[in-house]
Amino acid sequence: MGYQVGVTPLQMAAAVSAVANGGELIEPRMVRAVISGGSRAVVPRKVIRRAVSPATAAVLTDIMEQVVERGTGTRAKVARFTVAGKTGTAQKIVNGRYSRSDYNASFVGFVPSRQPVFTIVVVIDSPHKVAAYGGTVAAPIFQRIADAGLRLHGVPPSVNPAPPVIVARREPTPQQPASGPAAAPAIVTLGGGGTGSAALVPDLRGLGARDALRTLARLGLTARVHGTGVVVDQDPPPGSPIERGAVSTLRPERHTGAAVPVATAGVPGGGQ
Repeated sequence: MGYQVGVTPLQMAAAVSAVANGGELIEPRMVRAVISGGSRAVVPRKVIRRAVSPATAAVLTDIMEQVVERGTGTRAKVARFTVAGKTGTAQKIVNGRYSRSDYNASFVGFVPSRQPVFTIVVVIDSPHKVAAYGGTVAAPIFQRIADAGLRLHGVPPSVNPAPPVIVARREPTPQQPASGPAAAPAIVTLGGGGTGSAALVPDLRGLGARDALRTLARLGLTARVHGTGVVVDQDPPPGSPIERGAVSTLRPERHTGAAVPVATAGVPGGGQ
């Protein structure tokens, strides 16, 4: 049942993340990378040990998906995404006895369950005036956090996803204004789309923030947006090789009719 086993929320997140990633227990870290002088140094991923086998992790993932699909965690469902999770309802010890009124209600899970981006833990200390269960108190909060996080990072749906659009083009992309409808950016490959070519980050400058997010989502890239309006800068820059699961930072600004320079999509040094 889990009684007499005390762990912190961070320890619980690390344990469930081991299931999410296929069985490896990873040391938690607060900093993903350090940027200094124009260079980015990634903090290395440190594996403490293998906690379970990949086969066991797959079985646990399937069980945790069923918890959300038709078990105690149905209120953690996120539209168009598969979710794996577990509810927790634990009586607190008051004056040396298990209380009949004070509980810790919790929910822990990861989403999307088959290609996880987030592990989220929700713990509610002594909920009152409601049914004090993890599935009724903590799971809905998990759902709201997960839904907002997936949209913020541009994670593509895992249920009935839109097909990816990857187009190889050689002709230059025409200049387009900062306002009005914008043409979708082309994704150009190294070597002109021949055998063995690699997909490159498209030039998103000149697109509205929403259109840029949709484009990155189709490529399987996570996005962070700082600002509103039309994209004027991006990182990684256009023409960089696409790394699956990488984070792309967009910096949109609001303009009043001024045109934004647009380089040839995916071609370093392309014409303005």
